[in-house]
Amino acid sequence: MGIQRTAWHESDQLTELSAEFTGWRIGRGGSGHWWAVRGDELVRTPDVDELRARLYELGENR
Repeated sequence: MGIQRTAWHESDQLTELSAEFTGWRIGRGGSGHWWAVRGDELVRTPDVDELRARLYELGENR
């Protein structure tokens, strides 16, 4: 996969996650880890699917 295609794919994932989990600031750091922040809650993981699963778990706890 080319660099440009990878960037578009990550951008699409960021857009989807932001729409799915309102109230969270979501991004991907230079270390390659995905992260999400809401208030004093922080979730950080190298896998986007794990990030999504953990955010769902946190949503259930609210």
